Amino acid sequence: MSSYVDSVLAEGERIVYRASVSHWKFFTSYLAGGIVLLAAPGAYIATENHTGASLAMDAIPLVAGIAVILFAVIRRQTTELVLTDRRIITKRGLLSRDTVEMNLNKVESLHVNQSLTGRILNYGDVTVVGTGASLEPLRGIARPLELRKKLGGIVVVPKSNP
Repeated sequence: MSSYVDSVLAEGERIVYRASVSHWKFFTSYLAGGIVLLAAPGAYIATENHTGASLAMDAIPLVAGIAVILFAVIRRQTTELVLTDRRIITKRGLLSRDTVEMNLNKVESLHVNQSLTGRILNYGDVTVVGTGASLEPLRGIARPLELRKKLGGIVVVPKSNP
């Protein structure tokens, strides 16, 4: 299955940089899911009678832990942030889709916010500010300074009016 961005590229448009959401953004989801997964064997061992109803109750933490981790992985995999030679494209969502595109000639600045942890682990929030509007912050982007560097390296040539 091709990505959303690949399906909307214009003729001759090329991808300059493809950013991703850092796994660190979902660390708490992974941790919570892992803890709940570890509770599943504990619930099984603590239950003395292993009847059908008891086994079903013991399976609840297993299913919940898998669901929490899977939900985080799906959110990460279905978020796209792409810088092309003409525009910035963001897309979020699997079943429902939220997309925003901004032409590079409308971009005024790119803000990167990193906490101390974000600087150490190389992730941060990115906000693209354009003329008249700005994209909502993209949270937990891996290698945000690389995105800023790539954006700074693109020279936007304004179209001349005849």
